[in-house]
Amino acid sequence: MDIKEVSFEDKLRLVTGQGKWHTADCGGKYKNIHLSDGPHGLRKQDEEVMQNNLSYTSTCFPTASAVACSWDTDLIAKMAKGIASEAKAEQVSILLGPGTNIKRSPTCGRNFEYFSEDPYLAGTLASEYVNAVQEEGIGTSLKHFAGNSQETLRMTQNSMIDERTLREIYLRAFEKCVKEAAPATIMASYNRINGQYACRNKWLLTDVLRNEWGYKGLVVSDWGACNDLGEAVEAGCDLEMPDSNGFHAGNLKRDVESGKTSMEALDRAASNVLNLAEKYKYPDDEKYVGITKELLDTNASLARQIAENSAVLLKNDGILPLKDKGEILIIGSMAKDVRYQGGGSSHIKPPFVMSMPEAFEAEGFKVRYEDGYRSDVDIVDISLEKKAIEAAKKAKEESIPVLFFGGLTDFSEGEGYDRKSFSMPENQEKLFDKIAEENQDLIFVAFGGSPFDMKPADKARATLMMYLCGESVAPACAGIISGKVNPSGKLAETFPFSYEDTPAKETYAKYTKDVEYREALFIGYRYYDTFNIPVHFKFGFGMSYTTFEYTNPVVVRDGTKVKVRFDITNTGSVDGAEVAQVYVKNSKQDFIRAARELRGFKKVFLKAGEKAEVSIDLDDRSFDIYDVARHDYVTVNGTYEIQIGSCLGDVRLSETVDITEGEDFNRDDRAGIPGYFAKAEGERPKFDEESFKKLYGRELSRFDDTKPGEFDMCNSLGDLAKHSLLGKIVLKLVISFAYRMMKDKPKDDPEVMMMVEAIKDGTLDLVLSEGGGALPYNLGEAVVLSANGKKLKAIAKLFGK
Repeated sequence: MDIKEVSFEDKLRLVTGQGKWHTADCGGKYKNIHLSDGPHGLRKQDEEVMQNNLSYTSTCFPTASAVACSWDTDLIAKMAKGIASEAKAEQVSILLGPGTNIKRSPTCGRNFEYFSEDPYLAGTLASEYVNAVQEEGIGTSLKHFAGNSQETLRMTQNSMIDERTLREIYLRAFEKCVKEAAPATIMASYNRINGQYACRNKWLLTDVLRNEWGYKGLVVSDWGACNDLGEAVEAGCDLEMPDSNGFHAGNLKRDVESGKTSMEALDRAASNVLNLAEKYKYPDDEKYVGITKELLDTNASLARQIAENSAVLLKNDGILPLKDKGEILIIGSMAKDVRYQGGGSSHIKPPFVMSMPEAFEAEGFKVRYEDGYRSDVDIVDISLEKKAIEAAKKAKEESIPVLFFGGLTDFSEGEGYDRKSFSMPENQEKLFDKIAEENQDLIFVAFGGSPFDMKPADKARATLMMYLCGESVAPACAGIISGKVNPSGKLAETFPFSYEDTPAKETYAKYTKDVEYREALFIGYRYYDTFNIPVHFKFGFGMSYTTFEYTNPVVVRDGTKVKVRFDITNTGSVDGAEVAQVYVKNSKQDFIRAARELRGFKKVFLKAGEKAEVSIDLDDRSFDIYDVARHDYVTVNGTYEIQIGSCLGDVRLSETVDITEGEDFNRDDRAGIPGYFAKAEGERPKFDEESFKKLYGRELSRFDDTKPGEFDMCNSLGDLAKHSLLGKIVLKLVISFAYRMMKDKPKDDPEVMMMVEAIKDGTLDLVLSEGGGALPYNLGEAVVLSANGKKLKAIAKLFGK
């Protein structure tokens, strides 16, 4: 449709949602479409539903943190098509996923929704996901764009990221996916990036995304993230979701009429909404089918296959597999109340989830079971603990292996809050230690959306990391333990020994709006590997029940384009899959650069004794860095080592290449930013504030220092309540309303915690616009006036004068 034929009023209406999940139809004039949460399953909800856990029944596939460990692009595509099949059945047009944020810290509460700490791996998997979904006629929403790496104050914090780090780490996966898969939509995140909210960040949404990367699709706000619709539209955001109860529409009209927001920007946004709806609409005569039992059964089998290929065997002294399928003792309430997904907006309602005892019995084992601990608290239950210890003693006397199921609970991590501890809950740790003293034939099966302290692995004979592997996690686990399935997962992130070893520990989730990404490029394995910091389990690591041999490396060059060929042989006695990884070891320079970086990978299935040639094209930017002075990538000349292996710590083959097609990039960072270099072998860099200031190259933000007279609707109720009695009253009332709305849940329930954190720490604008109209907007404006010391104006605003 020609945008010139659309009225001004309709244009204003089109750029904001209709209800919680639809685009606007302007009273039936235009086709509208349904958007629905993902990304590891379809979370379709009716418009009036507020709670995350109340959704239509659908398949819960493994979360991104789990499926990333498969390193299997074909399997990612199958999963994406499986989700798309259910979206089609429910007439959902846009699936809100994949989550492609980079894992800055293992304690991010939402890490389970993200792929990796490495942008090449994350971008590759995201591209496969998007392409597969969109091949089925369903649109995607690549999220959360960008720099959204923590849940603490996620709606108001400012991510201060230097330009090179932003380009090479935090934008790289998005760029790769945009160029390789062209997602239908991109979701702008809640947070600020270098001083400006993502939805209002013209540099991000227009200069980079559209003009530089050539993106032609639609930019949608995260739900409630658009706090100034006029400025957002001008910056490059096309669609505010949800509809903000009409609060923002009037402001947008005034902004366009005043010239603050251009008509060209409004036309672009409205056109993009209409084009999206036209492309992904369902025919009027297409009958609604809904997700059938047959489709659920088919996808449950697929979910199991993905889980089997994603689980990571971290340790095995030969106790696994338990081929005789005899009697076993299972300890841990997480075996019965299995944790298979995370909490928040991605929460899926599957038709059925089998418990571990049921799955192991179905696999042919005879199962004894003890709870051992409660998973809804971290306090030791003496009675449960005593029974479990006695059962472990008896199992030892009868030579029965013990499987301890534990890890991070729903109370440990989830959307809206970051983890407070790097360890498992205390009641689990204490019980595990006591069990290990009584019975050394101990197998640890771990759950969690991200790494945690793996001390239990040191005392177990085998450790299997299941992550959050979806609704079929139990039969997948039983199949691996029995040997019916050969594990082939490899870690998509590093497991450090302790939180103190992590690079961002000084500035991560510190309850400040001014978040300095001081560690810069050195996140994940780039930090541990460059500065020789020991870790529990390295990036890319994972064991198998078979062995693989790498031989005959060949490196073929065409300028800076490199193809690597080599042979892999399954030298063991069972069939299995191997993830071959290619790292580029950078030549030592005087400017900051990681020692090694992942530049290619491929998963290969081989029967016992089988040999295959593997060919991998390296990333186009394998020898590049981003030069801030030129605002562009440059190829750096030098001698590079191409390393081929089973993981970062297990290089099997290597070849060197001399790159001369680029330029001699000579820069000495040691004097200017010494905090990014180790002073001596074995020492760790300081990442001090002074060095970061120089690297950042601009003034550090001071949003924490906002004072009366400076507050606006983008401040949180929590902040405003410190300076306004009216704010305190409103905050108390809204939180009380939230508790009443979820009266069947305890206050420490993950969903309740997520909602309360959003009320306290989200923008006041979000609380009002997402509140279903329960609170009038002028009440919020009165709170702001009150906090700014303008009491009389606040009273006048309160009474509509």
